Amino acid sequence: MAAQTGRTVSKWMKFQFGDSSNALRDLPLKAIGDIGLTYDEVDLTALMDAVKGVLTNQPDGSFDATFVFDTVAAGTASGSAAAPVLSGSYTVLQPLVDVMTPRTLAIYIGVRHYWETGEPVFGVARATTVTGYVVTQMKVNVEAGELKATFKPYPGSAAPAWGTAILAG
Repeated sequence: MAAQTGRTVSKWMKFQFGDSSNALRDLPLKAIGDIGLTYDEVDLTALMDAVKGVLTNQPDGSFDATFVFDTVAAGTASGSAAAPVLSGSYTVLQPLVDVMTPRTLAIYIGVRHYWETGEPVFGVARATTVTGYVVTQMKVNVEAGELKATFKPYPGSAAPAWGTAILAG
C-alpha cells in the first residue's frame, strides 16, 4: 500500500519501546496522552507593547500511556506496513521502571491502515547512551486489565521529533 492521507483512528497506531537491551518491542497500546513537545513560556511584555510577547524555554516531551496488561514473551518489533507483533507490556516495561538508561521510543500513526514509511511517527532513537526516553512510573489495574506508564525524555537527551521513517533501536 502507498502512504495515505486523510483522517485516521487509533486502531492503526503502533507503540514501540526499547526493552532492557534496547531491542524495540511492540506494546499493546490502549490509550495515550497528548504526544509532542510543550514549551514553557516566559512573558516578555512591556507596558508599551501592543501585543503580548513571550520567549520559549526548554521543551518537555513527557506523556502517559495505557497498555493492555499482558505478560506474554517479548516479540520482535514489526516493520513498515505490518501489524504489531505484540509483546507483554509488563514483560517489557517492569524491568525499566526507574532505571535511568535511555531507550528508543517510536509512536507510529498509520493513516487508514497499519503504519508505513511516509506516514507520521513521533519519537527518538537511542543513538548514544544519553538520548532517549525513560519509564518513571508504572501502575497496574488488574480489574481493568490495564498497565499505565509515564514516559519522560532522558536528561540532556536530543528532543524527540516528528518524522516519517522507522526509528532504529
